[in-house]
Amino acid sequence: MNDFLARLPRLLLNGYGLLVTAFILLPMALPVAVAFTSGDSLTFPPHGLSLRWFAAALDNAQFMTGLRLSLVIAFGSTVIATVAGIGAGVAISRYRFRGRGVVQAVLLAPLALPAIVLGLGLLFVLPWFGLRSGVVATMLGHALLGLPYVLSMVLAAFSNYDPALERASLNLGAGPVRTFFYVTLPLVRGGILAGALAAFLLSFDNISLSIFLSNNDTLPLRMMQQMQSYADPGVAALSTLLLIVSLGALLVIVPYLRQQAGKRPG
Repeated sequence: MNDFLARLPRLLLNGYGLLVTAFILLPMALPVAVAFTSGDSLTFPPHGLSLRWFAAALDNAQFMTGLRLSLVIAFGSTVIATVAGIGAGVAISRYRFRGRGVVQAVLLAPLALPAIVLGLGLLFVLPWFGLRSGVVATMLGHALLGLPYVLSMVLAAFSNYDPALERASLNLGAGPVRTFFYVTLPLVRGGILAGALAAFLLSFDNISLSIFLSNNDTLPLRMMQQMQSYADPGVAALSTLLLIVSLGALLVIVPYLRQQAGKRPG
């Protein structure tokens, strides 16, 4: 009895961990399971096993049009967020100026802002610059969401960066521009790539902001509209393919974050 009571806290902790893990994994696992159904609607357990809905999803013209548009928007927003994140990261990590902390807080604010607040704000602000809902507006909105991720990764990379390498390059005759592109950027490219990948994925599967800024043509919105009218197993099949891509991206990002966490400034 005493042995059981001694082990009780550990058992409760393990049980809690299993519940949390199940809560996280089940929403991902169930769509994967029903994607292989041979039936005509989403049911669990699936009626038989088939790949028919994967083929149907890839042959769906609306889905493929949405996929192309989502890729264009995600690529454009990632480029904008990455360029802005690199510039902001260099300024914040390398220079001391008044209001530095405020600038960093403002740039990271989209992480904490509700998407509906950001979407409504952009609906009011973008027309001042002649922009309304559409590809460019959605691209800029997604870039605003991706910027904090790029900035965070770049700042993490610069926290382990040795500025003596830049000074050595300058002392050897390289100019500031050449030093930046051939010394600085290669040394922090891991953070840049991880941040850019996170920004791309965030843009690609975004729904909350796209509702305000796009014309309902992106892939996630088309999938949502399809599910509102019909429990289409093709949506589950497409979700499974996107999940595989996202997990592949995590395999790139997570090792980098672990590497950065294990480093200490020299």
